[in-house]
Amino acid sequence: LQRLQKRARFIFTVCGRRAMLKYIGALVVFISCTLSGLTLCEREKLKLRQCEAFLSLFEYVKNQIHYFLAPTKQIYRGFEDPVLAKAGFLAKLCEESDGVYRNNWIDAFEACGENFCLSPAQAEIVKTFGSHIGKSNEPMQTRNFEYCIKSMEAEIAKQRALCEKNTKLYRTLGFTLGAMAALLLI
Repeated sequence: LQRLQKRARFIFTVCGRRAMLKYIGALVVFISCTLSGLTLCEREKLKLRQCEAFLSLFEYVKNQIHYFLAPTKQIYRGFEDPVLAKAGFLAKLCEESDGVYRNNWIDAFEACGENFCLSPAQAEIVKTFGSHIGKSNEPMQTRNFEYCIKSMEAEIAKQRALCEKNTKLYRTLGFTLGAMAALLLI
């Protein structure tokens, strides 16, 4: 009888450990899939925040040139935005080379390219805006800036709708795939 009890305990502990490992594995898979969905949601929101940050920079630059005819060196140093600062764009924009300041908008954007989640159309608007700074007289620059601002506003409207739709999709998909994978493992 004691031998039978010992065998039963041994079989239960071995099977119990295996079952416990299955449950832990299923939980890890479920959590990782859910977190992947949430990470994709945050990336969509970051894309929207970056577009809005560039729009505010566009408006700031336009106003500084239109009202104060400020040089770009002063304009860039006077602007602050946590999203663009975190990407390193503002620091690259204010860099000086060999004591001579140059308009390095596109260089700064390309240097920080991996930190941005912008679509190709949004990136093109940013590059277009930068290419107009200091290249013509004030009225012509203002017209070009207005065009870029309107284009970015349209992109933000698209991105906002896309963000809302994709956020729901990624959350649901991450949770559902995690739950299905966890159930398959159990």
